[in-house]
Amino acid sequence: MGSTAVDSATRPRYSRWLLAIAVCGLLVVGVLVVAGVTMRGEYPTTQTVERSFVIDEDFTKVRKILVRTDAAKQIVTMTGDSEFIDQQWNTIGAGLEVERLLDLKWQLGLEGTLQVRTKDPYVGEQEITLRQTVHIDPDQILSDVTLTKPSLRLRQYAMVTHFQRQADGKTLVHQQLTQEILTDAPWFAHGIADRRVYASAEQALENQEAAIRQIVAENREQRWLLLE
Repeated sequence: MGSTAVDSATRPRYSRWLLAIAVCGLLVVGVLVVAGVTMRGEYPTTQTVERSFVIDEDFTKVRKILVRTDAAKQIVTMTGDSEFIDQQWNTIGAGLEVERLLDLKWQLGLEGTLQVRTKDPYVGEQEITLRQTVHIDPDQILSDVTLTKPSLRLRQYAMVTHFQRQADGKTLVHQQLTQEILTDAPWFAHGIADRRVYASAEQALENQEAAIRQIVAENREQRWLLLE
C-alpha cells in the first residue's frame, strides 16, 4: 500500500518533466527552423551536365551553315539564358578568311570575347564577359567558352560544344556545361539548390540543341550558303 501511494504521488511530477522536455524540444526545433529560414547563407553549387545528339545532315553542309551564318561564334547565346550584346574576334594564324574553309585543306582558329546579359533566375540580369575559342577543320567544329572573371552570383561558367563528322557523314554534337552559382539557400535547402541549378543547365543545353537544329533546318536549302 505504501509503495502504491509513492508511485501515485511521483507520477504527476514525471509527467510534468516529460511535458517540459517535449516543449523544450519543440522550441529548439522551432528556433532552428526559423534561423534556417531567416539566416540564409550563401551556398555555391557547381553542376556539370553533358549530352549528345545527332543531326541528320552531312557534316560539310552543317559546317558551312554554322560558319557562314556566324553561329559558330555566337553559339553560347543559343542556350536561351543570355542575350548577345557585343563581340570582338581575332583569327588565329596566317590571317585566314572564313571563306577559305570551303577548301578542305584549311583549318581556322577564332578567339575572342562575347559580352552577354544573363537571364538565369539565380544569377539575375547582369552583363558578363565570356572568352570563346573556336577551332574549325574539315571534320569538326569545337567551341570552348569560359567566364573571364566571376560575377556577383555566377562564379564559374564553362561550355564546350563539339560538332564531329561521323563515319556515315552525319553530324554528332556533344555538349558539356559547367556552372558554379552562388545561391541564397538555408542549410537544409542545399540539395534543392543543387537540383535546380542542374535542371537549369539541362534546360540550357536543350535550348541550344533546339536552336542549332533550327539554324540547320532554316538554311539547308540556301544555295548561296552551300556553294563550293
